[in-house]
Amino acid sequence: MAKYYVESGSIRLIFNATTAEEAAVKAFQWTCDKQSEIQAECPLDHMLEAEERGWQLADEISVNEHGFGHWDGEVFDTLDIVEAWLRCPLPVS
Repeated sequence: MAKYYVESGSIRLIFNATTAEEAAVKAFQWTCDKQSEIQAECPLDHMLEAEERGWQLADEISVNEHGFGHWDGEVFDTLDIVEAWLRCPLPVS
C-alpha cells in the first residue's frame, strides 16, 4: 500500500491505500465518522457545525503521493467519491 495525502477544503489527511480513489473514499468515511458526533436539530445546523469544525469536504478532493500542496496527483469530484463509497464502504485505518 502507498501513502496518500488527501486535501479537500480545510481537511488534510494521510492514508495508506492501494489507489488514490481508495484514499479519497477513506477521507469521505473519516468525515462521516467525525460528523456522526454532531448533534444538530436541523440539517443546516449540522452542515454549519461541520464546516466550523473543519470536517466538511469541498467539491473536489485532491490526492497525491508527494505531500500536501502538490498538484501532480489526482483530483476527484466529491460526489463521485460518495458514489464509490456507496458501492464499497471502507474502514478508516
